[in-house]
Amino acid sequence: MLVSASAAMGGLVMDNALPIGTNPVTFSAARWAFMIGSVAALILLVRYRRWVYQGTGTLYSLSFLDETMLDYHEQAQSDAERSHMTIQLIGRRVDVLGRERDRVVDVVQPRQDLSRALESAMNQDRQDTGYTVAPVMLWPAALAVGASLTRTDRMKFLDYDKLTTEFRLHDKVSERIAVRTKPDHVVAQPTGGRRGVLLSFTPTADKFDLDALDLRCREFGISDVALLGPRSDAQNRPLSGPELGRLSDDLGGHLADIKRTTGDRELVVVAFLPKTVALLAGWYLSRQQERFFAGTHLMHYVQSSKRFVAMRVHPSQPTTFPAPRPGA
Repeated sequence: MLVSASAAMGGLVMDNALPIGTNPVTFSAARWAFMIGSVAALILLVRYRRWVYQGTGTLYSLSFLDETMLDYHEQAQSDAERSHMTIQLIGRRVDVLGRERDRVVDVVQPRQDLSRALESAMNQDRQDTGYTVAPVMLWPAALAVGASLTRTDRMKFLDYDKLTTEFRLHDKVSERIAVRTKPDHVVAQPTGGRRGVLLSFTPTADKFDLDALDLRCREFGISDVALLGPRSDAQNRPLSGPELGRLSDDLGGHLADIKRTTGDRELVVVAFLPKTVALLAGWYLSRQQERFFAGTHLMHYVQSSKRFVAMRVHPSQPTTFPAPRPGA
């Protein structure tokens, strides 16, 4: 409507400004003012439309859960959907117990399917829109999906658990959130020479006192453990979006450094992380020069059986459980 009106008024103005035959040139201030106002309004409308699509855009709600798990984020997801132009629900339900073989759960194929589905959906989306990614995923899968993310300069991220505002990769606080305890914890009576990593950033990690940690480490053939957690003033409180962004950056750097200094030893990672942090830590890891997934066991806790299994989410990961080594 505005385009048609501007074009029509422009025609009248040009008709007056350009003489035809013996008709004199006339000047209509009202017509010129209307045309200029219409063009200005059209430019503002186009810019506002672009701002709306980039600001609200498409919400990509990513789900990768055990088929026995309940999704407790329906209300948070519903709230988020109301503030976006378009919704894309991309999910996979995985039979964790059905895929388990000798305490290894191989979900490489469904994880790759989800990564490809996300990339395909973004390729088919509007070119002028913004993307918001909200993951509800098992942490090993989130790490691997994050490592395959593209177009992150146009993405915002939302953590349903933390009820954060949406934040971008560059929205980060300046002070580090993750703290690594030094020196690394040495396991009493180790049963192997693997190196462990414990990422404790949710309340669930509180059950891992040192006695329980040593017990688990002996179960996984670990001799020493890198311990990472939030700095003291960031404990026992929700983290803001920029704090989650900084934590993801911190962990990507720490994990790359640990992998680099581990050498030929296998790495065993147990993590209690916000979903967005696992996703973005994977993205940061993919920017490093280390082949992080090769020789790395990512441990998933099966609530129903109260035990850990190794979860394969990347083709280069080990195919066996990190069992104790005889004679260690």
